[in-house]
Amino acid sequence: MLNNVLEPLQTEFRNFNVCPHCEWNGEDALLSRLSEGIPMISRSDGKNFHLLLADRLLPYPVERGGGPTQMVSVCFWYLYGADRNATKSTVVLFENLFGGKANNFRQIEFIADVLADELLRRQRLAVFYNMQGDGILELAY
Repeated sequence: MLNNVLEPLQTEFRNFNVCPHCEWNGEDALLSRLSEGIPMISRSDGKNFHLLLADRLLPYPVERGGGPTQMVSVCFWYLYGADRNATKSTVVLFENLFGGKANNFRQIEFIADVLADELLRRQRLAVFYNMQGDGILELAY
């Protein structure tokens, strides 16, 4: 089952290390990731949620012995609400057609914008999405 996700709107806070959403809720506001060497890509409306890139790009699928693939996956962590124990993950697949870190991170920035808008609308995200052109599709499994 595929569901279209709409184009992104502007999120108030972008690419922060100290989270305005966590500060608003009286929590420790310093965000951490699995791979500290990647750029900080994060989004928040300052009150209801935060979303951040959790790890580096990974080839998809990752099975050993598989040939090279043009698909990559990227994982985001997000929290909607004030319960820090309710942090969830979502994974987005996309084609790595252009190569180069700059192009990849532009795509990831776009994906973060779309996911942040989806969080504002639905207060949750699906587990998997696939980027197709200028939009992303929810993948039901």
